[in-house]
Amino acid sequence: MKLGRRGPEIRRNKGVVFMRYVLDTNVWVQLAQGKVSCAALTRRANRQAVVAPFAIMELMKESVKYEGKYFENDRRVYECMTGLEILPLTKPFIHLRLWNSPEIEPTRVVPETYMKLLHMFAGSASYREFIDKTNASGSDWSHVGKWNDIHKDEIDKELGFVKKLADENHASLAVGIAKLHPHKDSLAPESRVENEFSAALEYLRSLIALVKNGANLPKNDRGAYVDFQILFYLADSEITIVSNENFSGGISNSPQRDRIITLETFLNL
Repeated sequence: MKLGRRGPEIRRNKGVVFMRYVLDTNVWVQLAQGKVSCAALTRRANRQAVVAPFAIMELMKESVKYEGKYFENDRRVYECMTGLEILPLTKPFIHLRLWNSPEIEPTRVVPETYMKLLHMFAGSASYREFIDKTNASGSDWSHVGKWNDIHKDEIDKELGFVKKLADENHASLAVGIAKLHPHKDSLAPESRVENEFSAALEYLRSLIALVKNGANLPKNDRGAYVDFQILFYLADSEITIVSNENFSGGISNSPQRDRIITLETFLNL
């Protein structure tokens, strides 16, 4: 896949509606390392950076893993995130795209819940203070201190599901996605699922092909699950993903591939 030099834009009623840019985890890592500033990522009138919940989860489990060893670097990231929009989790996002309806089972964690977590970390003077805040009475995040182990188990389970798909040789992944997201006992048409989530489905098929050829995703590519989740947001034509990940090996046919750009391209918009 060739990444374009200019970011995409949508024109409506003779005006320009500027894109929202989902910053991948590897972009936030560069902010933590001091290789790019929050201002460079966020303070431009012609673009709007947004946060995917899975990026928060990936970064937070690393903060927990190292028990605050890189606290100031981590806080720099979370403080930057507090000024941005947090997208819904992929499950409600997928449902809304398929049915144009927010009517799904209530979830305990919503964007506002993640924002509270970010403010807890950004407003703490130390990692210990942050953990104490998460464990306080009434907190929605009482298990954050165990998040690294919880996240590891969840990733292992999901990547194991990819192996199951490879072993069982499912005929239609789109139908499988539809079955996971019914609405009032109805399933979205296969063609609609394929159209809405073409990049995510093509990427999943590439992962299944890798597993069939002997790849061990839990051992060698644990980030694949989060990459897969983020790709669902491309169903919104006003969203572009900013990533230093090279998706060209997994996404070559989906028209959504043109809305995956590098950090360098993003900074030069």
